[in-house]
Amino acid sequence: MGLSKFYIFSLLSLFFYSVEIIAQDLQLDSLKSIINENKKDTINVNALLDISNILSKSDTLESKNYALKAIDLAEELDYKKGQAYGYKNLGLILYAKGELNKELIDYWEKSLELFKKIDFKNGISNLQGNLGSVYQTKGDDPTALAYFLNSLRLAEEINEPKRIGTAYINIGSVYANEKATYEQAIESFNKAKKICENIDYKEGVAYAAVNIAELYLKTNNPKAALQVLNEYMTFFDKADADKANGLIMIGRAYEDMGEPNIAEKKYMEAIILATENDAKMEASKAYIQLGNMYNKKNELSKSLDKYEKALELTEITNVLPDKKKIYEGLANIYAKLGNYENAFDFQKQFSAVMDTIRSDDYEHTLGNLRFQYDIENKEKEIQLLNTENKVKEIQLEKVAISKKYFYAVSVLLFAIAFGALLQYRFVKKSNRRLADEQNKTESILLNILPAETAEELKLHGSVKAREFKQITVLFTDFKAFSTVAELIPADKLVKSVDYYFKKFDEIVEKYGLEKIKTIGDAYMCAGGLPTENETNAMDAYNAAIEILQFVNNTQKNPPKNVHPFEIRIGLNSGSVVAGVVGTKKFQYDIWGNTVNIAARMESSSIPGKINVSENTYNLLKDKIDFTYRGIITVKNSKKLKMYFVGKEMNENEIIS
Repeated sequence: MGLSKFYIFSLLSLFFYSVEIIAQDLQLDSLKSIINENKKDTINVNALLDISNILSKSDTLESKNYALKAIDLAEELDYKKGQAYGYKNLGLILYAKGELNKELIDYWEKSLELFKKIDFKNGISNLQGNLGSVYQTKGDDPTALAYFLNSLRLAEEINEPKRIGTAYINIGSVYANEKATYEQAIESFNKAKKICENIDYKEGVAYAAVNIAELYLKTNNPKAALQVLNEYMTFFDKADADKANGLIMIGRAYEDMGEPNIAEKKYMEAIILATENDAKMEASKAYIQLGNMYNKKNELSKSLDKYEKALELTEITNVLPDKKKIYEGLANIYAKLGNYENAFDFQKQFSAVMDTIRSDDYEHTLGNLRFQYDIENKEKEIQLLNTENKVKEIQLEKVAISKKYFYAVSVLLFAIAFGALLQYRFVKKSNRRLADEQNKTESILLNILPAETAEELKLHGSVKAREFKQITVLFTDFKAFSTVAELIPADKLVKSVDYYFKKFDEIVEKYGLEKIKTIGDAYMCAGGLPTENETNAMDAYNAAIEILQFVNNTQKNPPKNVHPFEIRIGLNSGSVVAGVVGTKKFQYDIWGNTVNIAARMESSSIPGKINVSENTYNLLKDKIDFTYRGIITVKNSKKLKMYFVGKEMNENEIIS
């Protein structure tokens, strides 16, 4: 009953804001300089949360203090998203220590409620998964499964693949608690593994695989389990409780293979690692495994000692499935020792815990939830089949109608066509040249100028310069382009650039942006012109995301004779002047400091990242997650703040 935190995937990544470990000290200094400015804004809230995250493993008390300060400031600013992440971080500190108490649940329920108030669906799905993880760890599978299913539905609604993969692993972990539903558990884990593979999410693949290894252990196949564990253990940080749980699983595999000495060593390593990280749940689980192993070997005093240490830890964690195992083991040991009074007492406690875990409506509720989940999956399959059948029916109807009309109209058309043919040939000859030339002119003009601007030029012979108060400029360039250009053949270079820029043109058109120009490997476009709109920042962001995804996918599977480049992307929002220059070769262009800052954002980015200015950040911060990078100095000693799109993490963002 109940898998450990190691297998409840929504706790793979404990914090939403993260920092690269090697840069923590520098990041701390930078963040503290922000809060020392005493500005009451959302940037300060996020800086406080970042500091809390960095300190979460080294100084939990200070981590908690910074989280509380973030909550207070966010509440003063009515910044509900900051409040929600603050309460979530407070709960994560308790979870990492294995303290699954009412305080933890209260923190996360507050966080969930705040996310619901701002309709932040990603956060809602995340917290539903987190709360489900707590209830499953405590042995309440029905409540856990209800949370996991709600998390999955919302993740599918917003099409968030990482969150969908997370939910499938969590649902599988509930199914894996019952032998009768092992098949459904494997199905859920394989779905999660496929989703994570599709988005190249290696940690997600590892967690799905390790859950499958747990089922190998349960079905008496320790060799297969050990093979999987040895392959994927490298994905878990030494400072994580997950590493300790992995060692426990490896110990179980060796114990099942008849290697108790190696198993004992792995259990002790897990205890040491868990104790160093104050991971009480993992330490108690390792003690339970040692107690079980010593009990089987009739080393009763050693077994008794380990069970008692585990019991002491579970008084803090209150994980009922662990207490159940301890009471059962202690009852067995005292019976062997002839101390039947103690044996009977622990047997009663074992029964009481079992009754708590398995209440009268436990199986009924869990069964209903499983049935509902299976029905929803079947409904999705039926809906897909119905859609395919409707398409086929419509196609057949169209074919039948087309045949009828064809026969009826063909005779009439033949008569009309024959009479018109002579006139058509005459008109065609006289108009063909004129039309061809006009089409060529129109096509060339539209290729270099926006449609509105081209129309103005045709009507008036010139184009007036216009000022746009709010647009968003997007710049890209390829990493090491000059070096690559010297190393590969010219035809391959041109083909590669053409391949990328054609796709960029499609994406830019898709999101309503205007391509401005290309210079070498640099590509420039803008949203909010020549027709002004209020969505230019989000349009540019969506285009940048799709461009980055396209380049990343090409890098993994480049077509023949196309060089796989890495890309830097920069965004800035503000005012510009736009107009047409030249007389023989027209060029639609934009000017202003907004363009210069966008270029600096791109040049200050790193491959595979989207770097945005403070202007764009302020337009999108309530809809998109960002990571504060620091400040760069430009001309006239002006300082600009920069932000990466997305949140960087020590662990991958599953609880985030």
